[in-house]
Amino acid sequence: MSSSRSAGGSVLRVVGIGLGALLVLAVVLVGWLFYEVSVPDDGDRVAEQQAEATAEQIAEDLEPRYADPLGAENLAAQVVADGPDGVTVLGWDGDSGSDEGAAVEVAIRAEVRGSSGEFFDPGVSAGTSLTCWRFTVHAYEHDAEATRDEIDCPDDLGGAPAPEPTPLPSLDPNAEATVLAALDALPDDATPATAEAALREAFPEFVDVRADQGSDVLVATVGVLRARDCIVGVRHVGESAWRFSGFDRIQLEPGEGGCDPGLYLAPITTH
Repeated sequence: MSSSRSAGGSVLRVVGIGLGALLVLAVVLVGWLFYEVSVPDDGDRVAEQQAEATAEQIAEDLEPRYADPLGAENLAAQVVADGPDGVTVLGWDGDSGSDEGAAVEVAIRAEVRGSSGEFFDPGVSAGTSLTCWRFTVHAYEHDAEATRDEIDCPDDLGGAPAPEPTPLPSLDPNAEATVLAALDALPDDATPATAEAALREAFPEFVDVRADQGSDVLVATVGVLRARDCIVGVRHVGESAWRFSGFDRIQLEPGEGGCDPGLYLAPITTH
C-alpha cells in the first residue's frame, strides 16, 4: 500500500512540475506579447539599420565595373551623384589600379521620425544614427561589393570639397559619321582586318575597335567600355553603311559581350 502511495505522489510531483513550467512559460509569453504591443521600436536602432543598408548599397554601387582602373575622385563623384540624402563625402585617395586601391570615405546620417502604431503595432520612437565608412575599390576584382570598413567620424562633418574628376574618355559627337564614312570608303571585298585598320587610324588609342563579317555584310564597332559608348556600323555588299542600334544596352555592361560585332551578327535576347 505504501509503495502505491509513493508512486502516486511521484506522479503528482511530475504533473505539478509540468504545470508549473507551463505557467512560467505562459507568464513569459504574455509579458513578451505585452512588450511587443506596448513598447515602440527603438528609433536609434532602426536608424542604425537604415545606415547599414545605405552603406551596403554604396559598396555595391562602387563595385569595380570597368576593365580599366579609376581614380578615387571619379568614384567619389559617383557617390555624390547616386547617393541618397544623408550621405556626405569626406574625402578620397588613390587609384583602383594600385595595390592600395581607391579609397572613398563617407558619413551616413539616418533619421527616424517617431510614429505611433495602431492595434498591435506600437510604432517607433524617434532616433538618429551617424556612422562613417571607408570604401576601398580594387580594379580587376569583380566582387559583389567594394570593401567597406566603419571608421571614426571626424569632429568636422563639413565634408571635403566637391569632387571634380577628369571626365571619363568617351566618343566624340562625330564618331558615328566617322565610322560610316570609313566603312563606305572600303572596297566591297574588304576584310575585317582592313576595316579595323582604317578605323584604328580614325580614333584615339583608348577607343576599342573591332570588326567581323557575315555572308554578305561587314560589321565594325567602336566603343569606350567605361563610358558605355558603342557604335555598330553595318555595311552590306553594294550598299551604304548604316548604324545599328537595335541591341539591348545591357550588353555593354561589364561581364557581358561588350561593344562587339556580335551585337548585330549574333544578337542575344536579355529579357
